[in-house]
Amino acid sequence: MNSSASLYFDSRKLTDNVRRIKALCRQQGVTLAAVVKAGCGWTDVARAALDGDCDMLADSRLHNLEQLAHGGIDAATMLLRLPAPSQAEAVVRLCEISLNSEYDSIHALHAAAHRLGRKHRVLLMVELGDRREGVAAQQLPQLIERIKALPMIEVAGIGTNLGCLGGIRTTPEKLTELVELARASERQLGYPLQYVSGGNSGTLPLLLEGRLPAGINHIRVGFSMLLGRNPFTDEPLPGLHTDVFELEAELIEVQTKSSLPDGEIVLDAFGHVPVFEDLGDQVRGILSLGRLDTDLATLKAKDSGIEIIGASSDHLVLDMTSVRGAYAVGDKVRLVPGYGALVQAMLSPYVTKRPDLNAGWRRERGGLLRMVR
Repeated sequence: MNSSASLYFDSRKLTDNVRRIKALCRQQGVTLAAVVKAGCGWTDVARAALDGDCDMLADSRLHNLEQLAHGGIDAATMLLRLPAPSQAEAVVRLCEISLNSEYDSIHALHAAAHRLGRKHRVLLMVELGDRREGVAAQQLPQLIERIKALPMIEVAGIGTNLGCLGGIRTTPEKLTELVELARASERQLGYPLQYVSGGNSGTLPLLLEGRLPAGINHIRVGFSMLLGRNPFTDEPLPGLHTDVFELEAELIEVQTKSSLPDGEIVLDAFGHVPVFEDLGDQVRGILSLGRLDTDLATLKAKDSGIEIIGASSDHLVLDMTSVRGAYAVGDKVRLVPGYGALVQAMLSPYVTKRPDLNAGWRRERGGLLRMVR
């Protein structure tokens, strides 16, 4: 497919990000699971993470893990999303460990493990305030007691997830509670837990500040590994690359137009009533990219002189007044994706995925990129 929109990926910068995070983890005795679910099964992303010396790969989709296996990726894997009982056999076959909070699902995993002749390891998720997945702390002993009767299931650890639904910050107090639950679980099980998994990228600031409670020995990092940012503030994290990925699309129109629509304003194609400010005439560019391809709310232009006005399904509209004359139809415009924009672009079949961020391009006219043909 001759796509005019591309997602570029710098594998060296991703490897460097993982290596730096891994070094930080190693200093404090923490195992690093590299969350590659935003790669949607792209083996280049997984290989770059493994080259950075992560301890395991983690993904929320079995389809992605199967794609990685078919692509020759040989690594310990963790399933992040709670497994559906109907998928139990695939989970046992594809994953060394899975995150769980429901006995019925764990029982299905036990049955599948028995059929396949291999034990399956589970990490029990505990609800600590974000109100997504996890068993209530007071119900954890009852769940463990039932699991003890399943010989093909091993409790590898306990964990929690914060920040993804309720926006709850990862704090030393929350993680200390998790460590206390882990110690009680070990006494109940009669053996030590390998992992006390203290959350996601939101845990990295605690690592950087030396405030991670003793006993937390595992984290699951995706957002900060891929984007180099603090997920709670969107600020860059020290020493990490923030430009591992870039989106690019071709200008298909550059025209001067009024900033205000002319006529009665009704619902747009996505069910919203648009609001516009009168800014006079603008130089407007249209890119061959739209809401079918990326998330507008987490996207910005790399050129600070360009602002995103809005988008429909297939057209991204830009205010290019400040860079008047610098771009023409056929030129490429680079865009910086946030997490939502990255994942949606990765999923879009209309966006070409390219593993080398700058291959085939030359710099012209103050940094403008043009394709070498």
